[in-house]
Amino acid sequence: MIEVLSIFFQFFIFLIIFSFPFTTKILNNNFSQKQNFFNFVDAHSINIIFFIYICLIASFLNFDLKLFFKIYFLLSIIFILFNYKNSILKFNNDLFKIFLVFLLINISIFFYIAQNLKLGWDGLHWIEKAFIFFNNENIQKLPEVSIHSHYPHLGSYLWAFFWKNSFSELEYFGRFFYVYFYAVSIFLIVNSLKLKNKVLELSIILFFILVTFDPNLFAGYQEYLIFSSLIFASRYILMINFENKINYKFVFLIILTLYTNCWFKDEGLVYFLLFGITFVLLLNIPSSSKIFLTIFTISLFIFQYLLQKYVIGIFDFPQKIPLSLIFSDLINIKILFTKISKILIHSLIAFVKYPLWIIVLLSVIFHFFIIKKFDKKVKYFLVCLSLNLLFVFTIFFTFRSFDFMLKVSLDRIFFQTSGFYIVLILLSLKNVKLLKK
Repeated sequence: MIEVLSIFFQFFIFLIIFSFPFTTKILNNNFSQKQNFFNFVDAHSINIIFFIYICLIASFLNFDLKLFFKIYFLLSIIFILFNYKNSILKFNNDLFKIFLVFLLINISIFFYIAQNLKLGWDGLHWIEKAFIFFNNENIQKLPEVSIHSHYPHLGSYLWAFFWKNSFSELEYFGRFFYVYFYAVSIFLIVNSLKLKNKVLELSIILFFILVTFDPNLFAGYQEYLIFSSLIFASRYILMINFENKINYKFVFLIILTLYTNCWFKDEGLVYFLLFGITFVLLLNIPSSSKIFLTIFTISLFIFQYLLQKYVIGIFDFPQKIPLSLIFSDLINIKILFTKISKILIHSLIAFVKYPLWIIVLLSVIFHFFIIKKFDKKVKYFLVCLSLNLLFVFTIFFTFRSFDFMLKVSLDRIFFQTSGFYIVLILLSLKNVKLLKK
């Protein structure tokens, strides 16, 4: 019974700490002149990104996790008390229904995890890093991890943080953050439609939950962290008008949100550079600003490299293949054809496993043949989609354990970025008369 109550209590812990330090009023005053530009879900999501960065900083300072939690939780309580008019959501009947569904989705997945404690294969590797932080050991211990010690550590730190600060210090409570992050991201992106029909909004939310929920990925995998952070970034990109004068605060918010991916998994670095630099180049800003922002984006990668190489003590990539070997595969028609065909077959399997990709591709077809209009937002996501698919084909072509990697990794690689393209589905839906009412 205590464990059941603790699960419910953990949900409200998340609600409290992610109500700090931004409210809708603060965000609207600083980012936009429109009073209702940001809503409660936007503020909650930006607070999560803020918290992730605080955790990233704390991970290098070897902060005691319990002390860190007490300070952050106390600050959150004080902040809410002093800003209760702006921090507390004013419920009407529609908002209550949305909150109730949000609660039920989170609690349902929490209970599923509590009943299915077995970690997946990758989860057994990531938990080694979590153990280091759970035991308040120094970050320089990370290179001693037995497998994939070079992998980024932030996801494991978040896992350890909520694990350490659960009532009974139960491991699976640490993974509840992944669930909460995921649920907020789905509500956030659907909320961007600003539908007056809340029943329709909830229906769309539940539909996206249905096509993106994979219980296996909550068994210690980091995929949902990238999936959710990319949805957050896509939501903020939707707020940008590529044709008009750009608010640079939005630009930095988007770049920093994308940057969190670098600290979750190795491939997050590629997503950060591809999506971040493409975003900068398509902005309606002077060339000098584009150069500055591109340098800033690359500098963030260099900063991560320096921290991992010289503070943590290790920076590496899992695959190192001589260029001569890659070139020999490219000029060998039989090998080239075999690899391409296998990648295509396993890609189709991944699309069936994660049907969100099928819907994304249908929305692309819808844009080409029905809408036939491509503003800069749509062009941006289509360019990112093309680069994304090119990256997947290129990286898997170079793997030494080609067949093995296709079976165990390709579907998860596709899943990671699928959330980023929900925007294309929503932009298609906006052209449906039902959503205009």
